Amino acid sequence: MSIQRYLLIVILSVVTLASFGAALQGYKASKTKLNQVFDEEMRSFAIALLHSPIKEASTNVVLHSVFAYQIWLKDKLGLKSDNSPEVIITNTTRGFSDSSFLGERWRVFVLVENEIKVIVAHPLKQRFESVEQVLLEAILPIVYAIPLIGLLVFFAIKRSLKPLTLLSNQLTKKGARDLTPITVKENSEELKPIEQTLNNLLERLNDAFEREKRLSGDAAHELRTPISVLKITAHNLMIAFESNRIERHHIDELNENTVRMAHVIEQIIALNRTTPENFEQNKVELDLRALLQDVISDNFEKIEQSQQTISLNAKPVHILGDKFSLEILFDNLIKNANKYSGKKTNILIFVEDHVDNVQVVVEDSGAGIPSEQLEKVFHRFYRGKQHTETGSGLGLSIVKHIVDLHNGQIQLMTSELGGLKVVINLAKTNTVALNND
Repeated sequence: MSIQRYLLIVILSVVTLASFGAALQGYKASKTKLNQVFDEEMRSFAIALLHSPIKEASTNVVLHSVFAYQIWLKDKLGLKSDNSPEVIITNTTRGFSDSSFLGERWRVFVLVENEIKVIVAHPLKQRFESVEQVLLEAILPIVYAIPLIGLLVFFAIKRSLKPLTLLSNQLTKKGARDLTPITVKENSEELKPIEQTLNNLLERLNDAFEREKRLSGDAAHELRTPISVLKITAHNLMIAFESNRIERHHIDELNENTVRMAHVIEQIIALNRTTPENFEQNKVELDLRALLQDVISDNFEKIEQSQQTISLNAKPVHILGDKFSLEILFDNLIKNANKYSGKKTNILIFVEDHVDNVQVVVEDSGAGIPSEQLEKVFHRFYRGKQHTETGSGLGLSIVKHIVDLHNGQIQLMTSELGGLKVVINLAKTNTVALNND
């Protein structure tokens, strides 16, 4: 059953039950009130008869009235209405009571003064009919109004549920590959969170599909070359083995190609692991200087082998971020500086603590990147033509991806040292205690 039909049935049922419940209470109240009115009228009529000048007239005098009445004088019927019997109506001495005569039930009132007894009776059937008539007059407009109420409720429900109907239609028409956002033009406050949540889920699902396609593309694109090279190396090694001429350079070549493949796989996994979902879950407060010191320490052996110098100028400063992704970010920057700046170069890293953000600068004294290529190096698999070093072309793409996840900014420019200068701005944590450290 649809919500619209369910609400219509429920509301009309409630209105109908409430109307008949009110009618029942009205019937009881009207019956009590009318009985009081009729009883008071019987009392007034009895008093009027008691003091009327005709009370001593003969029994042949008949007055027409809605009431049945008798006037007894010393146990003798002096006056009666045409709808009362010749015998006494009731044996009640005084006051109100119910009695039966002439095949009907009557409400009887007896008034006695001296030797005069006035009896006034009113048919109960007429009382019930009066109550029913009053109730009918009151309930009929409500009965006639129920269909109109139903029509108004139907249009009101239909109008109120229109945004939900539009939302349901959009979701029904969506195919398995349709991940476009949904929109409800006539939105309501209750549906806004649903619309936003569904659109967020669709966006995240679309991003997940894109990451899956990108991972497949990255793997297919970047692993093809090292696998081919490994096959050639293995073939050469087999020929050398068969001719018993295996030399050291064969082993070194195999090792280098294996390391290259491992590096490519590592970069692809890193690029696809740093997703918004796991990033938000893993955000913690970090000491940026300590993190940079650890990354430098991990790369120090390679820097020493290249006869390079590296220096860090930073004070303890805390930021809110994902430790794993930030380690990958700075590890890529330091590895790039180590690999592409050349031997006997200088690598400088310094951190500036500002009010709202922290600026990290990594620069070297190498050959740098031509200005026309600075924006292109953020594209996946792009590698400058001037480089002879092997690489995957994913390093700076991963760096920018991680900076974007932290809602930061990254700029590339030519360093005063002659090489590449990378400037990164990251938001700080607002924790006062940590800032005071």
